[in-house]
Amino acid sequence: LQHIEAVTMVEPSGEVVELDRSVGFDFLSLIVGGEGTLGVVTEAVVRLTPLPKAVETCLIAFPEVRMATESVASIIRVGLIPAALELVDHGIMGALKAAFGLVFPEGSQALLLVECDGEDGENVKGEMERVADIARTHGAIDVTIAQNEAERAKLWTARKKGVGAMGRLAPSVVTHDGVIPRSKLPEMLDAVYRIAAEKGVGVANIFHAGDGNLHPCFYFDDRDPAQVKAVVEAGEAVIDLCLSLGGSITGEHGVGVEKLDLMARMFSPEDLELQAMAKRIFNDGDLCNPCKVLPNQRSCVEHRVRWRGTAW
Repeated sequence: LQHIEAVTMVEPSGEVVELDRSVGFDFLSLIVGGEGTLGVVTEAVVRLTPLPKAVETCLIAFPEVRMATESVASIIRVGLIPAALELVDHGIMGALKAAFGLVFPEGSQALLLVECDGEDGENVKGEMERVADIARTHGAIDVTIAQNEAERAKLWTARKKGVGAMGRLAPSVVTHDGVIPRSKLPEMLDAVYRIAAEKGVGVANIFHAGDGNLHPCFYFDDRDPAQVKAVVEAGEAVIDLCLSLGGSITGEHGVGVEKLDLMARMFSPEDLELQAMAKRIFNDGDLCNPCKVLPNQRSCVEHRVRWRGTAW
């Protein structure tokens, strides 16, 4: 959102509008977050970010997932904001080993991939040293800092190939999306594992820990209706917990169709009506990505039967 400066959009009526951040209401943010329901964007002006002059990348191994999540909370608490702060748990690590033969430090059950960047190399190194010190106070058993670009790329392998490797665990994978305050990560991850165990489904976690943006990956066999039902229930339980901890039903994947029914758990009827009014400014009909984001729209009965509360 913060990188979009202006858009040209064709409304369902055919009218072409140009919007930027110069004056008036922030319609630009509304369009960016509208998931294609307001019109068709034909042009966008984006703000580019220069590549940083200095980058430090580190992979930190922990013997327990909770140690990793507590490290994340502590890193943010002291005011450090790494460019990347990603968590990979033992489920993903097992899949990576099966798929690609990756080997991790003995006894490790969770990994944090941390990247710090900036214009001053010494400042960036100092920031990474502070991150490593915090991780060690929370029980890290291995801290590996890349010494060159090749080592940096190698450290990123676990994060970039993690979801794809899950095909080794089960025929079907649902990657969920929710967000919570980062201080709540320890109790949230504990709950995710508990919910999966209660529902009898497998779960692995690989997500943007520095943003509090969760991606529990439930793995199962979608040929079994009972497993599908359990995955739906587990997903909705995770989202309910996100809301109870002060978070949201989505961090970055959006609402779409799958989370329509969950909108009412986060917003009151009055809130939803206000959002519908905002949509009608540009689109008062069923054109442009219909039956998404807002529940109880006209002509959307066919979407009532679906895998509610899950997102592929």
